[in-house]
Amino acid sequence: MGTDVAEVAGAVPPRYSCQVHQSMCTELMKLIERIEEIYPRIEAARPGWASGIRLLCKLGGAIERAKQLLQYCSESSRLYLAYNGDVIVSRFERSRTLLEQCLGQIKDMVPVMLSIEISSIIDDLVAAKFSLVCSDEEAGKAIRDLLQHYTSSSHFVEYEIGALQIVASRLCITNPVSLLIEKRSIKKLLHRVGDSDPKKKNLLYLLHLLKKYRDLIPNQATNPDSQPDGGRRILDDNSVYSNSARIGSCPARELLNM
Repeated sequence: MGTDVAEVAGAVPPRYSCQVHQSMCTELMKLIERIEEIYPRIEAARPGWASGIRLLCKLGGAIERAKQLLQYCSESSRLYLAYNGDVIVSRFERSRTLLEQCLGQIKDMVPVMLSIEISSIIDDLVAAKFSLVCSDEEAGKAIRDLLQHYTSSSHFVEYEIGALQIVASRLCITNPVSLLIEKRSIKKLLHRVGDSDPKKKNLLYLLHLLKKYRDLIPNQATNPDSQPDGGRRILDDNSVYSNSARIGSCPARELLNM
């Protein structure tokens, strides 16, 4: 029993990390860091008084939404993130658009030098590429094929095994720790969906696959997944998330009452 407890404790993923859609998470994280860096200066400039302060609060909300997306990618099931790859890409693009719109409205309300910095960030937001990398795309396609063509035939069992091994390899689910983290992530998602939600059937099937074929998932000791964090990339807890409470609460609202 003690061994099981130790294994579970060691399998707890870091608070801010991501394995699937890592390139998109990194790109968005860098942009958020740059916006947060100039946020206090925008706030100090009191852009456009009441209207500008409202826009500043809107920007704070856009930053929080972007962080929530990063948080979702760090905590959710790797299999489910890959399965919903196109949906996740759309969410990143919407987050980028909202940040771009907020900054675009604010940049003409602040001093020239600050406006130039904001324009540079807007240009980088527009140029940012949010798309699926090959490994995530391949894993997502394999998972969708499994869910769409499921049967109980012996022939399909062979297909299940082959597909799951490919998916596990692409998503770095390659040792007992990463497998345990993935099963726990799926269980968390199951707690959030209702019995009538179509997602539940898919999640139950994915969990069933991991349990049924756990001994057939390749164990790659040299894979980054063999690290204590389960192979997930840890986002800097002292950068993009450090100002979360301050910006999220939008202290600029206090200026409206001055």
